[in-house]
Amino acid sequence: MWPRRRLLLIAPSGAPGIDGARAFFKEINLDFHEIDPAATELSPVSFQDWLEKPFACGANETGPFTEGVVWPGLDDDWRPQQILEYSLPVQSINVYLHNFFEDEIVIPFSEQEVLAEGYPLAGHILKEAGFEPSILWQTKDGTWKCEERPGFIWVLPKSWLLMLTGKETLGRSVADSGPEVLWKRNEMGIDFYRGEGETYVGHLPRRPNPAEEPSAAASIAMCLNLGVSWFDITLALKSAWTDNIMTDNLRWNGNGFGWNARTCGEELSAEGFNDMENRRTC
Repeated sequence: MWPRRRLLLIAPSGAPGIDGARAFFKEINLDFHEIDPAATELSPVSFQDWLEKPFACGANETGPFTEGVVWPGLDDDWRPQQILEYSLPVQSINVYLHNFFEDEIVIPFSEQEVLAEGYPLAGHILKEAGFEPSILWQTKDGTWKCEERPGFIWVLPKSWLLMLTGKETLGRSVADSGPEVLWKRNEMGIDFYRGEGETYVGHLPRRPNPAEEPSAAASIAMCLNLGVSWFDITLALKSAWTDNIMTDNLRWNGNGFGWNARTCGEELSAEGFNDMENRRTC
């Protein structure tokens, strides 16, 4: 029998998102061969020839495969003669991805996601916090990249997932870690709170491009919900936010007097303090 798994990807060669699938398959070390049903036909072979055909075939030969995966939009009844004859399993890429990510946590990110050190912001934060996430993304120049790590989280483009799986949710549910983290924008920045009681978590300054803020804030809130500490987030964001990042239970006073302790709103003098006790104002 054949020594390993080999997938036949049945997809239009120029299909949107196909480069993302190629990068994904290569990164997980899945041996696959791709055919375009509009341009390629598998020639019939005898049963004996098929079993004895080596995996290392010529450039114009498909070689044997152990399963087929069909791209969205193709006729569900499209099946090569070999698959029908030898009862090899064929599934949609939707089903394939559901099976692959069954035990993983899948984190989608939007096309407007801020890049930090070349990575999507959510992936960058989780990586810097030690969660070892796997990440699939498209760089600014349009190149698809994929990095697999030993963690149980996959960070994937929302548009790519929508294209391949529709609105279905992939992966397992995230364990309940307490009240959900919410965020609010104001003139001075973005504040993060936990739960309906609005327990204050932290503050970020506004970004130069306001259009980037919703996706960035949503990614940060998601990381907090996954258990990333605010301290780890502030460390990871040094490259993405060049302005001051506020820490737990501190707010920035907009009129320039300096820091406010906790949330009482009392103005502090811009002059220096002799000791930390003098900072306690409420």
